[in-house]
Amino acid sequence: MAFDAARQRMVLFGGWSTTSTILGDAWQWDGTNWTASFSTHYPPARWNSAMAYDAARQRIVLFGGLSISGAVGDTWEWDGVDWLQRTPAVAPSARWSHALAYDSARQRTVLFGGFVQGVVNATTWEWDGNAWLQRLPTTVPPPRAEHSLAYDPVRQRTVMFGGTDGNNARSDTWEWDGTTWQQRVTTGVLLSGRREHAMAYDAARQRVVLFGGNPGGTLSADTVEWDGTVWTQAQPVVSPSARFGHAMAYDLTRQRLVLFSGAVPVADTWTRGVLGTPAVATAYGNGCGIPPVGFEPAPAARPIVGQNAGATITNVTTPLGAVAMGWSNTSYGPFTLPVTLGGIGMPGCDLLQSADVLGLPATVATATSLAFSLAIPPGPSLIGARVYLQAYVFAPGANPLQVLTSNGIEWTFGDV
Repeated sequence: MAFDAARQRMVLFGGWSTTSTILGDAWQWDGTNWTASFSTHYPPARWNSAMAYDAARQRIVLFGGLSISGAVGDTWEWDGVDWLQRTPAVAPSARWSHALAYDSARQRTVLFGGFVQGVVNATTWEWDGNAWLQRLPTTVPPPRAEHSLAYDPVRQRTVMFGGTDGNNARSDTWEWDGTTWQQRVTTGVLLSGRREHAMAYDAARQRVVLFGGNPGGTLSADTVEWDGTVWTQAQPVVSPSARFGHAMAYDLTRQRLVLFSGAVPVADTWTRGVLGTPAVATAYGNGCGIPPVGFEPAPAARPIVGQNAGATITNVTTPLGAVAMGWSNTSYGPFTLPVTLGGIGMPGCDLLQSADVLGLPATVATATSLAFSLAIPPGPSLIGARVYLQAYVFAPGANPLQVLTSNGIEWTFGDV
């Protein structure tokens, strides 16, 4: 299952029925009702496949799974009207119980693992809309299947948890930044190993949410959240029953997690969201320098009215830095943004927002990073408003002006 943001519908394909039938039907959820989705073409019936939504190309990508004839390695895309089979020259081998997630910063659909000829796999592949590219990082997570991936756009990381090594359920957390896999030593709730759970990124609360799964004994019915540092046990008043093999994705339009079905067996639909206007911080654009100066929103300090919002400036070489804030990221006076700053001695650097407020201070956090915090005034008039921020750091020798800029951050003020 994946959310088609362009058409504002959750799309579900295939699965395994209570009558032991491999399914090849497609359905769409509009936030209220499920409707059968008919088209000229369909992928062959399958289960244990994986799907993700490619936001840049406005296509849902489906790969692999188990068909009536065994494992398949085909690539299909849904454009809102029809399913189209793609036939790239190179593709991952046929597999099932793998996982997909879409990296919006790099505009790539990421695939990891799965069962290949019945053996757990540890390959990383990326689909750019035209070709599959196998990535060969130095560090590779252990082979696994029946795991989950979810992409965190604030931290620009694909998060992976759990799965099975073929015998036992895993309990490790890994993150992929497009170049390197890094195992995260987690704090907070120490999750038990599990497989066939589901994960999705809650954009309103800026958390990866995990539900359920099979630890190898009693099925799980817990809701757990990852903020990039710790796993935290959520305590919803009402929640789905324990299950595994279910599907979950995030409805960006209605700001709700949507969960469907699972091996209990059940055919129920659950949603989870927040009441109010979510406070959201999103990174955009690119910094300059080698390595480029970064500006990362603080997941635990979102722009909630009446509270402090924060971010971290990374890859700095001196303790001198500040932040500019503006009301637009499309225009600044007569200029259309972004504007190159090469003409003032900053080649490779861009102005990403109108510089309406200058010199907001940043403080030293570590030898290579600065902390930025700003008190957001209380009051309902700010809710829903947007501002744009960009950091500037003193960098001797980096360019004639000796100043580098970061990527931008868009803040949407909210009350939750």
